[in-house]
Amino acid sequence: MEITTIIGIVIAIVIMLFGIRMLFKKPVEAVPSLDANLHIDPDSQTPIIPRHVRSQLAQQDVESDRIEPSLGIDEPAPEKPSAFRKAESTPVEPKAVETPVAAPSTEAEGVAKSVATAADVQQVEAEHKNSQTETKEEMPEFSLNRNIEKAEISEFNDESSILDAHLHEQKIVDEESALSNAETIISLHIYPQGRVLSGDKTLKVLLKYGLRYGELACFHRYSEDGSKLLFSVLQMTDTGMEGFDLETLSTQEVKGLAFFLALPHSDVQNAFDTMDSISRLIAREVDGLVYDQNQQEFTPQLREFWRHQAIDYRAGQGTEV
Repeated sequence: MEITTIIGIVIAIVIMLFGIRMLFKKPVEAVPSLDANLHIDPDSQTPIIPRHVRSQLAQQDVESDRIEPSLGIDEPAPEKPSAFRKAESTPVEPKAVETPVAAPSTEAEGVAKSVATAADVQQVEAEHKNSQTETKEEMPEFSLNRNIEKAEISEFNDESSILDAHLHEQKIVDEESALSNAETIISLHIYPQGRVLSGDKTLKVLLKYGLRYGELACFHRYSEDGSKLLFSVLQMTDTGMEGFDLETLSTQEVKGLAFFLALPHSDVQNAFDTMDSISRLIAREVDGLVYDQNQQEFTPQLREFWRHQAIDYRAGQGTEV
């Protein structure tokens, strides 16, 4: 036989012996280390004990239950010789009672200590939470410092009195305005030729010639100093004169404009001349014509007629048509 064949046979025999030894070798139980970290269940806040450790603890509990001492009366120990009487002063407990209690395994002690540690941690956390709750409940009530300097409100009172006076004056002006005391009116109408005005165009033209949106949903023209109402403007519809709605005016169509002068008026000549001038300017702007309140084209002769009617009007007097 060749040397290589002999060597191969020897190696095969060694491998076989090693395999047989591994088959018959008792497996070593995996013992968890007591130094390993203890895992806590986040839901129940209790330690997680491995299965093999739980089985060991169950076995030890069964053995301890079996070895518990009976409830019978213990027999007195026989007297010892005189040589040992000095030792009688220290009582000796029966060994049968000590045996089942003093022999738990090291692993069981580690698990029991871990369980006790987890319970202690939970108790400490509960006490900490209770202390925090008590601290919140016992929070001192805060009160304002009486020594804080108070701000003077004299300036506000001064401004408030000015504002009240302004509002009162405005109320008097509104009550005494020409519209509130009007007995009759003289009106001029503007109609675009062959078309209607867009609301956006109407608004731009009225603002261009100094009219401001105000009471009664009208556009008003005031004197140069803004203290006196001269005339007002409404829109013409199929049912007559109506006020403007600024929220929808940009999407509406305006068939015409109505200028009206309330009589009696304290500055009637200036008011009529201003209304006549602006109405003709706006009519030229929108390519329209001016008519009087009888729907007649506003010629120079009618202009002089209505001008004299306005100037000659006195309180309690009706307007001739």
